[in-house]
Amino acid sequence: MKKLFVIRKRLIKQNRDLKFNCFLFDWDGCLVDTLPIWFEGMHKGLAHFNIKAPEDMIKKGFQGWDIFTQLGVSDMGVFTKQVYRYINDNLCNVKFNEGVISTLIQLKEKGIKSAVVTTTEREKVFSVLDRLNMMDAFDCVIGRNDVKKLKPDREAIDRALALIEGDKTSTAIVGDSEVDILAGQNAGISTIWFSSAENKNFHPHINEQKLNPDFTINRFHELQKFF
Repeated sequence: MKKLFVIRKRLIKQNRDLKFNCFLFDWDGCLVDTLPIWFEGMHKGLAHFNIKAPEDMIKKGFQGWDIFTQLGVSDMGVFTKQVYRYINDNLCNVKFNEGVISTLIQLKEKGIKSAVVTTTEREKVFSVLDRLNMMDAFDCVIGRNDVKKLKPDREAIDRALALIEGDKTSTAIVGDSEVDILAGQNAGISTIWFSSAENKNFHPHINEQKLNPDFTINRFHELQKFF
């Protein structure tokens, strides 16, 4: 498997004009501007336990919530309820990132398949899509309640590709975090890291060389060069 991964990386580097006919998108921070909301929600969760922590430590929660037990959270169930209460109260404020809607429209016009693969509950995604009249934007949505193992495991990717009959050799995952890129690498598909200036504020610890995505974009409309 490792040898095949190295060969695929070599082929991608030799073909920087690679085009894809299927895209899998992360939700939070990639398609929608929710990182500030999640960050504040994590603040609220810690405040419930009277825990104060440096912002950089809290931001590590975007890669995994194990950090909060290390910070002293004694009941992750209660912490999660506090965070999700804040998220639910602010779903009405969620908007797509700049360039997302026009890109999704072009994908539809060109007949290119697309799906959402997220660790957020599917219902939360549908709530935003419905409010923004974008329910038909994707061929499927795979949320945390649809899989047994979350990203960086490959399960969500495999499930999405099975549902939309996507071909791994012409599929790319687009995401803003380590778990998105690792999930794509684990599934054997191409990876595109969405590293906007806004997102860097919430992922200051990500090292691009160590992350090793196949491609990096800084604005969402740059994705158009891949289809």
